[in-house]
Amino acid sequence: MITQLQNNTVTHESFFMNDIFQLDLKMIKLKLQDKEEGQGWTSEMCESAEVEYKRFLALKRHYPEKDIVPNGVVDKFWHQHILDTMKYAEDCQELFGYFLHHFPYFGMNGKQDAQNLVDAFDETKELYKRHFGENYVGFAKRCKAPKCRTQCKPMKCK
Repeated sequence: MITQLQNNTVTHESFFMNDIFQLDLKMIKLKLQDKEEGQGWTSEMCESAEVEYKRFLALKRHYPEKDIVPNGVVDKFWHQHILDTMKYAEDCQELFGYFLHHFPYFGMNGKQDAQNLVDAFDETKELYKRHFGENYVGFAKRCKAPKCRTQCKPMKCK
């Protein structure tokens, strides 16, 4: 059942679908909280990042033909998920039916590629707003993390 809000915005509960909600990312969040081996994030930051990451996955699945670009928070969470190679491969198979590859060089291959990254990030922000009714920002609004200025930039990934 899809619930629609004003301006044709789909609620994240219906958009995520149950399988994305059920994705167990406890160990990823535990690693991100480690000050030496992770990012030293607080529990609150990890909870917020998990929501953002799951929204990213939902957009990736809903728009497989588009370059959905992660912001800094999502990219760090995604990297940590990828490092648990067995879990990441299993999660990808369950959610997408294939291994979701990470291409960390998007935007680095000249001026046109850099512009393509900016354009793809702008489109990602529009899709995010349409589906979740919020602006696509890292921790800036949710947790007021000290490095929020870098959390809102597109990451060179796709």
